[in-house]
Parts: sequence; C-alpha cells; structure tokens
Amino acid sequence: MILKGLKEKSNKNYIDKCVKNRVMVSNSNIIKTVGFIVDDSEFLDLDWINKLSEVLKVKKENFEILALTNPKSKTESIYPNTFSRKDLGWKGNAKTETLKSFLNKKSDLLISYYISDKLPLVFATATSEAKFKVGLIEETNVNDLVIKTDIKDTSTFENELVKYLRILNKL
Repeated sequence: MILKGLKEKSNKNYIDKCVKNRVMVSNSNIIKTVGFIVDDSEFLDLDWINKLSEVLKVKKENFEILALTNPKSKTESIYPNTFSRKDLGWKGNAKTETLKSFLNKKSDLLISYYISDKLPLVFATATSEAKFKVGLIEETNVNDLVIKTDIKDTSTFENELVKYLRILNKL
C-alpha cells in the first residue's frame, strides 16, 4: 500500500514536470493526426468518435483512440487500444507498447475526453507528444484549450471544438 502511494506520487511529480516544461509552439498548421483519450467507464460512444474524425477531416488511420479500462471489469472494452493503471511504472515510465506508442506519437491534436481526474488519464494527456491538447477538465493544467461541457453533450463539444480550431486556423 505504501509503495502504491509512492508510485502515484512519483507519477504526479512527473506530470507536474511535464506541464511545467512543455513548450507551446504557436502555428496554424492544418490538423492531420489526432489522438483521443477516453475513460471506458465514462463514455462508450465509439460511433460519435468515428464521426468526429470525419468532421475534423482526419483519415481513420490518422485518428487513434486510447481508452483507460479497469482490469477487474468483466466486460470487454469497445475501444481497440486500452491501458490501465497497472501500465504506469515509476517516474513516468509506461510499461506497455500500446501506451508507449500512443504517448510518443507526435499528433497534431490530442482530445482528452474525460471528466474524472484519474491519474492514468492525466498522465497520458500530460506526457503525450501532441502539439495541441483539448479537454473537458481544467484543474490539471494539461490542456491548451478547455471546452466546459457535459461529457454526454457531444454536439456542443463538437461544435465548440470546430469553432475554436477554425479560429486558430487548424481546420
């Protein structure tokens, strides 16, 4: 139990370090690659996520989804790429190839579509190599743009996302 707490503390310190050292590069490059982080226990609308890729005019092969799952859950995840709390090591090390490849991919946009402040989700958002990060929560300061909507209000999120990406000349 003590080791678990120390491990979480080391990962929180790593998140703080990532947020503090992140360099925001302002550019108006069109978005071609998108990463999407979601909590499997909060949101299960894969059809909407696929529709969002079409709205953003991003090819399916350039739109990658990563979902946090509970390894104790008896149901299979609907998302193709998943990770769990057990996939986090000490000091910001990812243990699985799925998580490592997602975090190291240099996406143009990362959408953090979750409302819970769970360490693995914040870790994935903070350590991602994405150039521009959009999310629903602002408490952690890991997102460049926060769209405050209910997680189930997908149409408002979609409209606001498109509006702000057009303003920033990214669409």
